[in-house]
Amino acid sequence: MWTLLAVYGIVTILSGIFLLAITGVFGMVIGLIGVIMLVLSVFLSAPKSEQPDDQSKKYCTYCIAEINKTDITCPICQTEQ
Repeated sequence: MWTLLAVYGIVTILSGIFLLAITGVFGMVIGLIGVIMLVLSVFLSAPKSEQPDDQSKKYCTYCIAEINKTDITCPICQTEQ
């Protein structure tokens, strides 16, 4: 289950209900998109994060540069890991 997609689907459904009172058909279409997102979240799994090809490396959490796993700070952006 893709939890984040389910949450976005629920928010989209609620937005569609709100817009249904204001715009009519447009709100119904938005709500239907939210239902589709909610159903898809049950069948799809969340995408896996990218990993560097070299197992001794990792991505910096700030600038996404490849750095050594043992580095405490990124040599590019100087952000602590």
